Amino acid sequence: MDPTVGLEDLDLLLFPAYLNALYQSRGLVAILPTRDVPHRFRDRMIRFVTRRRFDSRVRIFDYAGEDRGLSYVVTIGDPERDPLGRRRDPKARRAAVAKAVAAEKAAQGGRHRPFVESTAFEVFDTLLGSEDAVKAFFQGTKRTRQMGNLGIGVLGPGVGCADSVRQMVDTEFALHREDVGLTIRGLRPRFPSHVVVPDPSRGLPHVVFIPGPSDRGPGL
Repeated sequence: MDPTVGLEDLDLLLFPAYLNALYQSRGLVAILPTRDVPHRFRDRMIRFVTRRRFDSRVRIFDYAGEDRGLSYVVTIGDPERDPLGRRRDPKARRAAVAKAVAAEKAAQGGRHRPFVESTAFEVFDTLLGSEDAVKAFFQGTKRTRQMGNLGIGVLGPGVGCADSVRQMVDTEFALHREDVGLTIRGLRPRFPSHVVVPDPSRGLPHVVFIPGPSDRGPGL
């Protein structure tokens, strides 16, 4: 996505996928963009899903100590280093891994069903550096596919690991905001620009995709 895309645009595009999973008793594990905050993300989501369902099946990994103590927030930090950059001891690393495993179990539920993993890559790129972020994504992608999960990644502008990440994904879309609203264009597979808007008959969180002005043909 380019710098014109805001959180409200991501909500418009991604909330239907998140909610679809939750309504099918599947879960969501998310690393939010740095512009977002866990409790605000929850406030926006519970307009469309019950608090109980959100709190039981959604887990948000937090690396900055925001909203510490909330049941759906997993404060994990860098498992290798503490906030001062000092290498953590093995016990601290094991504790961080245990938190991540517990979060995945909550998202899976009692039936161990696949779930959605949503990752803002700017967080990994900033904390780990581009090279280690790519390695972490490679390992995570292999595990996501093995578990049958749906992985959604958000690549903002200036993320150093972007080129390597793009080589590993199955599908890729370009997001841009224009005067008509949020536009999405297919890069892999290719398809022309469409405007993402709320469904006029059913309303949010349902959306429809309208061909962009340049793709409608003459007279349309």
